[in-house]
Formats: sequence, structure tokens, C-alpha cells
Amino acid sequence: MSLAEQLVEMGFHQNQIDSAIKTGKSANLEQAIDWITTHENEIAAGTASGSEPVLNLSSSSNTTTATTTEAQSEVNSLKCDECGKLLKDADTATAHALRTNHSSFSECTEAIKPLTAEEKEEMKKKLQERIVARRKEQQIADEKNAIEMEKKRISDAKSLLEIKQKREEDEMKKIAEANRREKLETQLAKQRAIEQIEADKRARRERAAAEKSGGIVEDVPAPKPQHVATPQPTRQYDECNLQVRLPDGSTVRQIFKAADRFEKVMEWVREKQQSRPFILVQNYPKKDFGENDNHKSLTELGLVPSGSLMVKELAHFQT
Repeated sequence: MSLAEQLVEMGFHQNQIDSAIKTGKSANLEQAIDWITTHENEIAAGTASGSEPVLNLSSSSNTTTATTTEAQSEVNSLKCDECGKLLKDADTATAHALRTNHSSFSECTEAIKPLTAEEKEEMKKKLQERIVARRKEQQIADEKNAIEMEKKRISDAKSLLEIKQKREEDEMKKIAEANRREKLETQLAKQRAIEQIEADKRARRERAAAEKSGGIVEDVPAPKPQHVATPQPTRQYDECNLQVRLPDGSTVRQIFKAADRFEKVMEWVREKQQSRPFILVQNYPKKDFGENDNHKSLTELGLVPSGSLMVKELAHFQT
């Protein structure tokens, strides 16, 4: 809030504000108040000439034109008919009317006495108290707003973290389900192949037994092989898209070559972790990676084309 706005809010008239800022070169509120209280007579004299009445005056001041003209030479102030307060000019009366909603004023011959040093100090003190109170109210409002903003930020961050964790869990489940399905299809295909081989062996044994007994050997049609679903050729991946969740809940991602050794992953996580010793674990399927896995490729460890690991810190580590 500017200096002029503060003075307006305190009830000072515009001519007082202009005089304090432009003539008095006041740089702060205390200087402006001191200038206004010290030069109130000069300010009033400078604005009295040529000013027109802006408020309704009581009928006691309007008798005849002659008497009014004579009385105007003796008018030293305006008096509020509703509260009895003396006001030095019409501008001050206007400001008083705006603050109090009083509307009836009379011309008065009583002169307003200049403020004493004690009165000036008392006025400054009251104004300063109002300023301090207003700033305190604003500070409380700002602190309350800051608390609400922080609550909203924490709530938004928590929601984003939950969404991120849910997405990662879903991705891990999809990867695990795809691996399980591929493994099952491979096992079924292998089982069908074994059953077909056994059927062929039985047919050959029956043919040999018939020939040995001298019986007529009929062309026994080879057992019709059951339809064996040929598994789709396994796609060869050259890269491993790996995500690792750190102990603080954050997740880091990196793309490695499929032929990279696991120790390269450990070195990369060690740069991100920078804390006590740790191991990497896989939730699904459950697996803890140890030193024996460091020289194995990511393909051998089943982490291609993608994998999701977690950092497990070692609470007790002996060197």
C-alpha cells in the first residue's frame, strides 16, 4: 500500500496528503503525519481561497445576504451539528462526513486551536497503533493463507505419489503376468512335444511286435499328431528399461543394454543412493540379487525387456 493510500485510509484529506508528499517531501508515514500536524494552518489557508461549499449548512447561517456576507468574514471553522466536532474547513468536514455519515454542519466563529506537542505525539501514537494493528491482521491473514497453501501442496503431492505408485505397481503386475504367460505356453508346448514322441514310440513297438509274431502287418497310420500350438518366436531385445525405487519413495529410470552385467546397474544405483550398503530386490517374482548375480547379464537375470527393482538398505553391514 502506497503512502498516499495509507493516509487516505486514516482519514486525511487529499490537500493534506498532497502537501505532505509534494511540499513536505515526506518519505514515510511518520514524516507525513508530522508535516500535516505541524503545517495544518498553512494547508488550511492555502485551500480556503476559492473553495466552494460542498456540504449542507444549517439554516442558522443563512439569514439575509447582508448578514451572511458579514458573518463569512468571521467564520473560522465548521461545526458538526450531530457530534459537535469543530472542523477547520469544508474539505475536512467532507472527510469527517465520509467517516461518520454525518451530514449536518454549521459555520462557526470559534477558531480551532493548533495541536500542542503533547496532542501531536498522542495523535502519532494512536495512528501508529492503528498501523501496527492493521499490519498484525494482515500478517495473520497471510500466515493463514500460507498454511492453507501448504496443506494443499502436501495433499496434491500425496495424491501424485499415490497415483505414481499405483501406476508402477500395475506395470510390475503386467510384466509379471506376461512372463508367467510366456513360461506357461513354453511348458505346454514342451509337454505336447513329449506326448507326441511317446505316441510315436508306442506305434513303433506295436509294429515290431506284430512283425515278430508273423502276423500280417498292416500299415498302421501314424498317430495323427495333436495340434501343437507353435509358440511365437521369442523376440530378441537389445535394451533393458529398468526402474528402481529408492528408500525415500522416489523412482529412477535408466535404459541399459541387454548384455550389460548386473554390476553396472549396481554402480548406477550406488550413485543415486549414496548411503549405507544395500541390495536390489524384485517384488514379483520375489528375488534378492546378491554378489553372485553381478557378473550375469540382464538377459540372464530376466530383466529384459523391462524390470522393476527396489533398493533394500542393509541395517547391519560388516566390512
